[in-house]
Amino acid sequence: MATKAFQKIFTKITKITKATCSLKATGVGYDELAAIDGRLAQIVKIEGDEVTLQVFAGTEGIRTNAEVVFMGKAPVLKVGDRLAGRFFNAYGDPIDGGPVPEGREVEIGGPSVNPVRRKQPSELIATGIAGIDLNNTLVTGQKIPFFADPDQPFNQVMALVALRAQSDKIILGGMGMTNDDYLFFKKYIQ
Repeated sequence: MATKAFQKIFTKITKITKATCSLKATGVGYDELAAIDGRLAQIVKIEGDEVTLQVFAGTEGIRTNAEVVFMGKAPVLKVGDRLAGRFFNAYGDPIDGGPVPEGREVEIGGPSVNPVRRKQPSELIATGIAGIDLNNTLVTGQKIPFFADPDQPFNQVMALVALRAQSDKIILGGMGMTNDDYLFFKKYIQ
């Protein structure tokens, strides 16, 4: 994360919590990325000139005089035809040993698609699990959240649903996944 010429650098953090840092800054926008001593952060709140940043790697060890450099843009991900079968970390960096993706940059968390313009979901995804097929029918084209107790085989259920969905593309995003979860999906889905 190299700084550019004439880029403003702030060095007076006024408040630090477990996940956020606050400072006085102007000329920045909501969702904009920043680097705090090299750690990636994102603006989550602006009140006047008081800016609060969520630090993705946590704030432990950050000094009140740490360098804060705003990047002038929200998080983006390059999308293209060569994303199929790839694995990425939360920052969009490849973790499967493949090359950095090429394509057009799309803002992560940008505006959602107008529901009126979406294709109406209508194709059933038969999971073979009666509790899902009868009580919570899944159809292609929708986001399918999975919530489960730690004792439940949710990885196997998600993989089963993904493989039975006769779709062109299936995108699986996981939060809080362990390395074992990642390895399971890498082996099972490919």
